[in-house]
Amino acid sequence: MNWRSRGSVGVPLGLLFMGLVLAAAGGLLDRLITQHIRPQEIGFLSFLMGVVILLSLPVLVILAYHTLSCLTLRYRLDRNGLAIRWAGGKQVIPIRDIQRILPGRHLGGPIVRRQGVRWPGHERGEGAVPGIGRARFLATRPLKDELLLVTPGQAIGISPHDPEGFLAAFEARKALGPNRLLDPEVYHASWFNWPLWTDRTAWVLLGAALIINLCLFGYLCIRYPGLDLQLPLHFNSLGQVDRIGTKTELFALPIIGVIILGTNSLLGLLLYRREQAGAYLLWGAAAGAQALFWLATLSIVS
Repeated sequence: MNWRSRGSVGVPLGLLFMGLVLAAAGGLLDRLITQHIRPQEIGFLSFLMGVVILLSLPVLVILAYHTLSCLTLRYRLDRNGLAIRWAGGKQVIPIRDIQRILPGRHLGGPIVRRQGVRWPGHERGEGAVPGIGRARFLATRPLKDELLLVTPGQAIGISPHDPEGFLAAFEARKALGPNRLLDPEVYHASWFNWPLWTDRTAWVLLGAALIINLCLFGYLCIRYPGLDLQLPLHFNSLGQVDRIGTKTELFALPIIGVIILGTNSLLGLLLYRREQAGAYLLWGAAAGAQALFWLATLSIVS
């Protein structure tokens, strides 16, 4: 039998948070575009706005994942156990491991050491419940509206839409006894288990390329107000200036660096599972390209 999670404000709030982040990032992006039209306004504040826009991207991904998890949270109960499903994940609890189920309203004292991404209507994470011990929460309601499944070593907080009906169904299925023994397990989407997430070499190479590129943007933003309007941008083989341009053209160097970083990152990800060394080579080349753009920039503005 499938049980929906109880209705809550979790999904609307998640969408609201995403909208606020998008609005803030959009406002900053509009400001940066305006500064490109009026380049005299470019400065270190421009760099900070760009960093905030960049940081908003992973925030949006996290908010989208948790909002979808809240929307798709379901509980499937049968005589063998309980399966809790959410976006890309599942936790299986054998019915023999569920020692008792306690309504949250009967528990006294606050939750302590609460961890995880949560907001009103979206209760995800781990903590400890007085008198119970370690607990994991996969619910859309606060503890007082949850059912706490007590298992060896950990309690699980859930919020089925009909708690009384869920309790009755649980007792009926437990009385029948299991016809198949399950093991307690937690499943995640395949992307969650990619070895890339724990590959230190990959993150060092990608992180180095990104940091070098961001530092170049920051350096140019800081130096920009004090630079001449016209600068020598290219020299021939004799060291003579053969091209003069505006100082805004200097930003073409880190922008090309971003394109190289994005392209090599994507190609490296496609290659990673089959040939890690090739992926490392692409990501290392991206970092090397950023360093070359630094040298080119210093030769112009120094």
